[in-house]
Amino acid sequence: MTVLGTAVALLGALLVVNLILTYGIIRKLATLGPSRPAGPIDAGSVGATAGPFTVRATDDGVLAREDLPDGTLVGFFSPGCEPCTELLPRFSSAVRRLRLPRARVLAVVAPGPGEQRTYTEELDGLARVVTGDQAEAVVAAFGVTGYPVVCRVASDGTVTVVDRDLRDLEALVAG
Repeated sequence: MTVLGTAVALLGALLVVNLILTYGIIRKLATLGPSRPAGPIDAGSVGATAGPFTVRATDDGVLAREDLPDGTLVGFFSPGCEPCTELLPRFSSAVRRLRLPRARVLAVVAPGPGEQRTYTEELDGLARVVTGDQAEAVVAAFGVTGYPVVCRVASDGTVTVVDRDLRDLEALVAG
């Protein structure tokens, strides 16, 4: 009976130590604040080439990687993503201010927990917009792993500039 009592006491002590360590880890993570995705585009980002894709935009036009003109601005957003919500009006404003033709702007709105319609309404007329399953095909072709991200691509699909928050918009557009 003493062996059983000792085993139960030892197990209880281990559980208390585990609980204390877990509590410490959770407190440390809470002090780090909200996390942002580490890397928006895989495969080396700048210099990487998007894979092939053929999708249907919200205006029912078919769009393939080969259709992207040199210097196309591509924005990747996901509803429910707070940084995406903050970037969306800046992205729209920048496109308007720079008077970029709609053919040179692609907005990819990946499926997410928020309302896609808000993004589509904001971007319609400024960019060719791809949403839902069609957006997932473009996200996969570019290797996007986190949102938001804005990049500039060459006509062959090579990523020439990557920016997460439009701080260096002139470099992004000028390339």
